[in-house]
Amino acid sequence: MTLPEQFIVNMKKLLAGDYENYIASFSHAPKRAVRVNHNFISDSDFEKTFPYPVKKIEGIEGAYLLETGEKIGNSVFHHAGMIYLQEPSSMLAATALEVKEGDLVCDMCSAPGGKASQILDKNKTGIVVCNEFVRPRANVLFSNIERQGFKNAIITSLDTSVLAENFANYFDKILVDAPCSGEGMFRKEPETISEWNEGLPQFNSQRQLEILANADKMLKQGGTLVYSTCTFNLIENELVVTQFCEKYGYKICDLPEVVQKNAKSGFDIAKFGYKTNNVDTTKCARCFPQDNFGEGQFIAKLQKISENNGEIYKQKSNFDKLSNSEMLLIKDFLKQTIGETDFEFYKIKDDIFISEKSLPGVSKGVLGYGVKLGTLAKNRIEPFHQFFKAYGNQFKNKVELKEENDIKNYLYGNEIDIDKNLSGLVSVTYHGAVLGGGKAVQGKLKNYYPKGLRNNKL
Repeated sequence: MTLPEQFIVNMKKLLAGDYENYIASFSHAPKRAVRVNHNFISDSDFEKTFPYPVKKIEGIEGAYLLETGEKIGNSVFHHAGMIYLQEPSSMLAATALEVKEGDLVCDMCSAPGGKASQILDKNKTGIVVCNEFVRPRANVLFSNIERQGFKNAIITSLDTSVLAENFANYFDKILVDAPCSGEGMFRKEPETISEWNEGLPQFNSQRQLEILANADKMLKQGGTLVYSTCTFNLIENELVVTQFCEKYGYKICDLPEVVQKNAKSGFDIAKFGYKTNNVDTTKCARCFPQDNFGEGQFIAKLQKISENNGEIYKQKSNFDKLSNSEMLLIKDFLKQTIGETDFEFYKIKDDIFISEKSLPGVSKGVLGYGVKLGTLAKNRIEPFHQFFKAYGNQFKNKVELKEENDIKNYLYGNEIDIDKNLSGLVSVTYHGAVLGGGKAVQGKLKNYYPKGLRNNKL
């Protein structure tokens, strides 16, 4: 593996005597981990049923190191949304945010959704806005949130400046896992090495400061902001934090014990000839691959001590009005499938979204809003996969798959034989976790598993 010459110079200066250990780490396989999705399975049931060797990561709920090279992404556990594959050190950023039930949270740079789903798993009664500016990546984000059955996410694809216009002084907690030069991914994804150049850190730092400035507009006074990257250099990490804290009135907070246990302290930038502006950057945290916990992560936990900027949140939305006949159709559909109709309803064009609580409005760029129930057609609703995933365990009709051949056939998109007494829409489960849905017709299941998710590699 050939590293860029200037990168080597930078890392030798940064790591000093630890540089050779860093280079030696490239001869070892990247660390891999999974998190249990508690919507669908408990830690104890996971440990009993997961067919691959794992080791519990102490202090991070539902987190396990994988002790196998198997491609877990092809497993039924992944398809069912029972687990999320996530690099272990990246779990520390969402852990540092210390989310509680009922919090209003924003993950500003959310794709592919590992940290967002970690936040959602801890906060099923609050509201979590998951934003990703790049639309194809936002689509991946939506799919990952959908697969895990979360009900309280708003998924947007907006520039962070537009996001800030929608949510002035709204959030209790914000995560900024900023776009960066990705130096911490070199071992895991060697192709990223060719994308690095000497000017990239400085270029990225300006974008990172812009994103943080927009985060400041959205965070309540006294709120918590976690800034993280997957890169090593000071320019995108400690220096960005120092500049932001000084300009916008933030202080660096102590990190949770589990983060401190699995990461090194941040660097004292004064030792590298930079002004500290009275900001203690050693309270930040860093992971390096030679430390044996993951690939590379920088984390800073900040508290907003400055006064709010005077703007207040104002409800905005681009939702269409539902007619009385449409409301009747939707409620009848819900009665037939899950027997519950006590929801808030939202319409964007012909798509219907439902939520168990009133959600804040967004002016544009909405991909997900609570749960996408389905699409209005002529005198019917065509159900969406997310509705089955989120509410499948509440369906009146359920089919639990136990035979391996039935599971494969369902995930391939094939028809399967079911109870002849079942009729209408059904949810399909595996160990109680919802795989998706279908329609029961005379002992056959018409398969509704989305074509784009179908898999013939199980």
